[in-house]
Amino acid sequence: MGVERTGLAALRRGPPGQPGDGAGRHQADLTAAVRLGRMAGRKRRVLITGVSRWWGALLAQRLIQDEGIAEVIGVDTEDPHYDLGDADFLKVDVRHSLIGKLVRSVGIDTVVHTDTTIDSFSDDARTAHETNVVGTLNLLAGCAGDDSPVRRLVLKSSAHVYGSRHDLPMHVREDYRLASSSPHPFVRDIVEVESNFFDFAIRNPKAETVVLRFANSLNADEPAPLARYFDLPVVPTVLGFDPVLQLVHRDDCIEALRKATHGGGSGAYNIAGEHPLPLSVLLSEVGKVPAPVLPPAGLGLVSAALKAMNVAFLSPQLIDLLRWGRTVSTAKAAAELDFRAARDTLTALDDYIQQRRVLDFLPSHRAYQYDRELEEYIHARRTRQAQEEAASKVVAPAGGAAGSSGSPPRRRR
Repeated sequence: MGVERTGLAALRRGPPGQPGDGAGRHQADLTAAVRLGRMAGRKRRVLITGVSRWWGALLAQRLIQDEGIAEVIGVDTEDPHYDLGDADFLKVDVRHSLIGKLVRSVGIDTVVHTDTTIDSFSDDARTAHETNVVGTLNLLAGCAGDDSPVRRLVLKSSAHVYGSRHDLPMHVREDYRLASSSPHPFVRDIVEVESNFFDFAIRNPKAETVVLRFANSLNADEPAPLARYFDLPVVPTVLGFDPVLQLVHRDDCIEALRKATHGGGSGAYNIAGEHPLPLSVLLSEVGKVPAPVLPPAGLGLVSAALKAMNVAFLSPQLIDLLRWGRTVSTAKAAAELDFRAARDTLTALDDYIQQRRVLDFLPSHRAYQYDRELEEYIHARRTRQAQEEAASKVVAPAGGAAGSSGSPPRRRR
């Protein structure tokens, strides 16, 4: 599959007449990337997958501003829906072998894999398996080996790996058994992805592996199915059930990924807002009307009907969640990653509801639209300005301050 570039990657093409589309162009891109990487010193070079969605895109925005980051490269098969700032963007499919070449050529030392699908508006299990399992296996293969510069991998996983059952304990810890035999293919896929990550850690001891198991996230700009469920003015609930839920705000998700990228512990960590609450309390606090009309039996048929009417899309794993609930312990993340969600479950939901109400009046609120030529121009201009500023800096000659002798100032090398 071809690779499209933007940002600094645009500069790596070289002047007209050098290799164009095809393998020669890719080699020229990556060779130039090596030179740029060497110029960046020992700061981290980060590769982020899944930057067309908010998880990867907002993380790229945050990381590129950090002092300890030399370069951020985002990859995806689709154009970004968010401005990546000074981060580079490559249109690459992680299911193909180009990732390994990119990692070694640029000198990537940290990989953040956000291109995982758990709760989506599609029930295409085959496509999700290709993205989750096959894509992750190829990404790990590209990062493996004695010659790999990768020293840290971070995976965006989900608390769905624990399942939702009547016998699930409260405040599940990371060492609790995973739902590897779940009846839901999406859950089994994520459990398999985690297993592959930990196998990679055993075979590649030089690389630290971090798995973040997120509670259901809330992002008003790009709501997931459970978030859309909370958009309903009258919220259907399962008759006779009042599950305890734990949610996490978008900004806390990005901060957790940022901290995991910079270092700290390794292994699995639960990421969620504190103070889980029963669904009935959450709905009451944010002014929603619960409607206990969903029958405990035959929920799959009811879910299909709701989807057909374009009311809500509740995947099988979300149906289980709305019946049995789930809460996780976040003590390990606090102790080893120094991460605590800034918003508890109710605050995260209330903020989401308020933002959605505002966005209802702004149908075109997502103003950003990716344009490759414009992004290449902006990045090229920024690079030229940075080079001109660096070239204009001078150091004082030996024996006095700049301008104190008749000698012209020397350029800093």
